Amino acid sequence: MGTIELVLSGLLAFVLAVLGAFGIGRSGGKRDAEQKAEAKRIDEYIQATTAVTEKRIEASKGAADVQQSVNRMPDDDVDRELRQNFTRKT
Repeated sequence: MGTIELVLSGLLAFVLAVLGAFGIGRSGGKRDAEQKAEAKRIDEYIQATTAVTEKRIEASKGAADVQQSVNRMPDDDVDRELRQNFTRKT
């Protein structure tokens, strides 16, 4: 009976060691995956924010260029441009 108990105890210890190693490895892998996913989300957010900012800057520059060209035009030319090109969007 002593030999059977010894073999069963050894087998139980081995199974517990394997399960413990599996659990530790899994939790470490899960933590690494979560960190990578968070870094990816942050990177995507930064890229999206940068793209929006660049679009706003370009739109602002375009509006400033138009304003500047209108300011330099004589009044008659501005009136003519508006009469020819203005369309009301409904």
